[in-house]
Amino acid sequence: MQEERLKEDAEGLIERAEILKRWAVEDKTVLDIGAGPLATIAARDFHCTVTNIDISEDALRDAERDSESERITFEICDATSLSYPDRSFDVVISYGVLHHIELDKRRKFIQEAYRVAKEKCIIAEFTSEGFDKIHAVSNFKAVDLEWLERELNSLGEVDKYSGLLMNVYVLFIRK
Repeated sequence: MQEERLKEDAEGLIERAEILKRWAVEDKTVLDIGAGPLATIAARDFHCTVTNIDISEDALRDAERDSESERITFEICDATSLSYPDRSFDVVISYGVLHHIELDKRRKFIQEAYRVAKEKCIIAEFTSEGFDKIHAVSNFKAVDLEWLERELNSLGEVDKYSGLLMNVYVLFIRK
């Protein structure tokens, strides 16, 4: 049986609502790492209560300005050193954020996301083709997706979706 493809936008990126729908992120508490439209989509269309974090005050201000939901709080926070207690959120989501994290801090990013999640961590990240298309001229370093998959598998069961320009990894938290 062939896996149903997730819808992609005009740039070839997986639509955020598709990720939320596929992995049943509805009526959940969500930590959304990285300012962007996912928090608004989760709150408005999936009835989630969202904490949206970023290290950029400007990015958070823009996200808050674009948001029309009272179900979202915005906080300046470093995802490699979260202040939240263990298992604080049902779901932790990172959409195209991991390549913004310094190479030597990526493992800590994953460990922190895992620590504060009750049910699952969802990490969507660019394939090498996607990274080259979106960040060809940047100081960011592409994520080694084989490494990412090994790291996540060391923590629990992982569901993987391979897209054209992005892959999605869902780590299910052991109870």
